[in-house]
Formats: sequence, C-alpha cells, structure tokens
Amino acid sequence: MPSLKGNQSTSRTLNRLLLLNHLRRHGPTARSDIAAATGLSPAAISYVSSELLEQQVIAELDAVADGGRRRMTRLDLNYAGHVALGVKLMERSLRATLVDLGTNVIDTLTADVDARSPAAVARATADALADLLERSGEHRQRLIGIGLAMPGQHDAERGVCLRCDRFGWKDVPIAALIADLAGVPVWVDNDVNAFALAEHLFGAGRQASSLAVFSFGRGIGAAMIVDGQLLRGRYGGAGEIGHLTVVEDGPRCECGRLGCLEAVTSLPAILNAYGIVRPSDRSIDPAALATLAGEGDPVAREILDTAGRRLGAAAATFASLFDPETMVIGGEGVLFGPALLDPLVATLKEKNFQRNTEVFVEFWNDDAWARGAAALAIDSFFSLPS
Repeated sequence: MPSLKGNQSTSRTLNRLLLLNHLRRHGPTARSDIAAATGLSPAAISYVSSELLEQQVIAELDAVADGGRRRMTRLDLNYAGHVALGVKLMERSLRATLVDLGTNVIDTLTADVDARSPAAVARATADALADLLERSGEHRQRLIGIGLAMPGQHDAERGVCLRCDRFGWKDVPIAALIADLAGVPVWVDNDVNAFALAEHLFGAGRQASSLAVFSFGRGIGAAMIVDGQLLRGRYGGAGEIGHLTVVEDGPRCECGRLGCLEAVTSLPAILNAYGIVRPSDRSIDPAALATLAGEGDPVAREILDTAGRRLGAAAATFASLFDPETMVIGGEGVLFGPALLDPLVATLKEKNFQRNTEVFVEFWNDDAWARGAAALAIDSFFSLPS
C-alpha cells in the first residue's frame, strides 16, 4: 500500500474510493448524503464525481423528491460502463464469463484446455476474451482486465501461481503469460479468495466489516476479509482448511498427506463413498444423490449427514478463530441440498464459539466461480493499488 501522507494525488485517490465504495454499499445517493456519510466536502465530491461521470464509472439518476421539499439528483455506479472477464480454471476446461461492473453476467463460454500446460491456459484465456468481446459487442476500451481463479497458493501481487498440486504447477507467472497474449491487465488468485471478493463487493458481505466464506466442492477452502482486506498469508496459503487432518491414517489427499478434510468430504469423496456401497451407481452426480436422500435412501442420507457434520465442524473452527460478522457457505457441494446443508449449518452454529455470526448459503450455478474471478479485476476499482 502506498504512503498516505497527504499529497494531492493520494488525496484524490482516497476521495474517489470513499465515494465509489459508498455507492457500492448503499446504492443511489444524493451528493449531500454522500458528504454527510463520508465526511468529504461538497467541493471534493463535486470534483471527484465530475471526473467519474466523465469516465462513465458513475451515472446521474433522475431527480427524486426529498421529503416533499426539493428534488435531489442521485449518483450511482454505472454498472454497464465497464466490463471484466472472469476465468475459472479446471483440470480439462475453463469457464470464461464476461460481466459488468456489478459482476452481472453478460455472456459466458466453456473451452477445453489441459490445465497442466500454462501456455495452453494462457492461449485459451486470450482466445476466450476475443470470442466473448466479439459475441457481446463490448468494446475492449471498456475492459478492466481479466481475473483468473484456480486452486492452489498464489502471489497475487506478482500474478504468480506458487503451487497448485492439482495441475502440477510451481512458480508459474501465469498473469504475465496471459497478459502478453491478451494485452490487458491480469489478476490471479485462489478460487475461494475470488469467491470471497465477489461476496464482499456485491454479495452477502457487502455491508459487513468482516466476512468469511467456506467453500466445498471439488476442493475445500475458506477465506477471510477484514475491513476490505483479504487475508492471504505469507505464501498465499491462508484459508487452506481442506488440508486439516480429520481422519488419522485416512485416504490419501492430492496434497500427498493422509486423512485431510478434502480427502474425505470433498464432492468426489462423497460420491465415491456412495459408489462403494452401491457399485451400480458409481456415475451418480450431486443432484441425483440429493434426490435419493430426499426420497429416504438410508445410505445417501447417512453419507450426506456425516459429510455435513464434518464440514460444519470445520467451518465452525474457522469462524471461531476469526470471529466474522458474516459467513457465506458456497461451492458445488451446495447442490447436495438439505440432506447435507442442514447438518452443516446446524453443526456450524452449535460449535461456533462466536454466537453472533450471520450465516448465508449461496445459491450455486456454473457462473459463480467465474463471477468471483472477475471480481479480482473489479476490486481494483474499489481498492488502493498495491
């Protein structure tokens, strides 16, 4: 973070961020109300708002009556004024989603790619950007940049993947590889961190001073945001709760250790547990298993209940350590439905030492990860530069 000693450029930047973040949290607001809420002078608001209006970052809305006295022109974010590309990288494919400034989806595509090859990932990402801009008719000049969300530990400031066991990456400068081909700024981070940023900017954590997310699906992870700052850890590994040992000498995890939470309660582990008991159903998916549990299948109910309680205990540990105002549960595992989510939330609330944490379960769809990835780029609009 740069020095905040009052040079004029820094002062303008801080004023800009105060105004933008007020609009992000509270929506359309009159200039006088922004001044009262932020402490900015009318002159400062006039200067900053004029600049942002010219850049099409904000917009003026039609005047509305103020308690029957006078009509007030309000300011709001111009969500359609800028776009960002979010990319969620998986083992054999990527999902690229073009969104507006509020992470609302404009268009999306899925492309095959071998994630073990950074060069192939960079080329597929650049191609996806070109395809989506052409299909949507959006202008490149309005593009903030690209956010890439993937598993592993990352140096977000340098755009380097430090370690991703799933893809076999180590010290890969993936942001630079993509930027060289796409010609736009690129941000990269862990996919759960990206999900947390999206919830902080425009989701359940928009009003919260501290936000935790707990995600379970192909992997399991957590993230924490305090006063707008994502806690990353020294080597980008904060929140890797999926690698807590929960079963001594349990199944081997992809990280190489035995009995990790991820090895016994990730989405593949849950489906595999059902397939072992019911070999004829080895190809079952989360929605089908949820249906079976809802219909009273005792094996499905027991497996999902056990997984839910384990996940809830892990989420409670995270919440107890960090005392978040709000906690969001998300990831593909949400598709297992009430048979897993009910024991998860009940265990979380029972075992969480911090009794006042608000808990939300995020509805999940295919664009959720990529929208989170786009938030990596969009966050640059609302934060001080590194």
